[in-house]
Amino acid sequence: MKSIGVLYTELLDYYDAGTGNTAWISGVNIFVALALAPFANFFGERYTYRAVMITGSCLILIGHTSSAFVPNIEWLYFTYGIVTGTGYSLIMAPSATVMNFYFKEKRSFANGVMVGSSGFCGMGFPYLYRFLFDTFSLHGALLIIGAIFFNTCAASLCLRQPPMLTQRKRVREKRRESLINMSAEDRKRIVKVGLFENKRFTIYLMAVCFQLANFGGNLVALPGQVRSLQLGKETIALSVSLVGASEIVCRIFLGWVGDLNIMKRTTILMICSLGSCVSAICIPFVLCQESLFVYAVLVALFSGSAWSLVGVIVIDCVGLKDFSPGFGLVYMGVAISTLLTQPLAGWLEDITGNWDMSFRFNGFLSGAAFLLCLLEYLFGNMCSRKMTEEEKSNDCKKTAYPEIVLQCTEKEIEKEKENTRF
Repeated sequence: MKSIGVLYTELLDYYDAGTGNTAWISGVNIFVALALAPFANFFGERYTYRAVMITGSCLILIGHTSSAFVPNIEWLYFTYGIVTGTGYSLIMAPSATVMNFYFKEKRSFANGVMVGSSGFCGMGFPYLYRFLFDTFSLHGALLIIGAIFFNTCAASLCLRQPPMLTQRKRVREKRRESLINMSAEDRKRIVKVGLFENKRFTIYLMAVCFQLANFGGNLVALPGQVRSLQLGKETIALSVSLVGASEIVCRIFLGWVGDLNIMKRTTILMICSLGSCVSAICIPFVLCQESLFVYAVLVALFSGSAWSLVGVIVIDCVGLKDFSPGFGLVYMGVAISTLLTQPLAGWLEDITGNWDMSFRFNGFLSGAAFLLCLLEYLFGNMCSRKMTEEEKSNDCKKTAYPEIVLQCTEKEIEKEKENTRF
């Protein structure tokens, strides 16, 4: 998915359908991949994550193969956007969710390693895409890419279902529930709307959506800017590859820092949002090949590395019990924001004739994420202080109450003695 920038520029040259309309393909693809996360996690709990990921790898193969035979770009909205996006969803959400059940102390670092390892593909796949497009043309390359992704089917066979979820499945089997006759509790668990009553979860869900929407917008704006400067297709592949290569280090490092308890993970997210905002607003003033390469590294450092914090922040807000539906809701929110940001980045270029407003819009999204984190940080500290003051006052009352009772009982005993005297 990170190599979508190379495919995006190739589709622009092949179909010449406009930057905004072409960006809809990647927008729909990422939207479907993330929006179906609650359903992917639900089916993963019910029918094992292994079975769900095998199904997803088959859909990716079907989507890429059918995309190689479409007559025009409109068909790609369905074949690559919906079919392939559904396959991505059935692989991404389960693989990101199941790992958190096996780690507790080093969970943040484990998330960093998992999402950071995707940087190896982000580093190598842009060059692979470029080689395949130059050697076999667009349609031939899509056939080969689909076959490569189908190897995830074999990797899915190594996945093991967590014991906690296995116990839940046994309880369901005892109840003899079926998908058609599922209980009301299961329906609510697919999209657990009640989690929005948790204000902290809701605020950070919005912040994560804005921050990762910045990342999705840059996947289109960065290669589009390189193309508009006529720096060559190799430079496009290099800029996208730099994002993936930098993510290997940045995501693992950020996950490691999150486990050190030097600062809150939400504070780290706030720092990343501020860095993304400043870098995106400043890049239009220094447009050259070297500055775009530096910006690609900054995208990985501030925007891309935020993925390593998503899982642990959700657990911090709702706990491990509601992690699966909560994580799915976050992915669904990111899907909606990304669906809008990628085409909008292309349309802004169509309207203004350059990518400056697209970068500034991405900076605005990260700025909104920073403000949300800052507001929660300030009001959260105020609320915690009030709670501690109330607890102290209650403790004082509890400690003072027995003394008052003793004084009252002593006075009553003295009165009884005086009465007995008379």
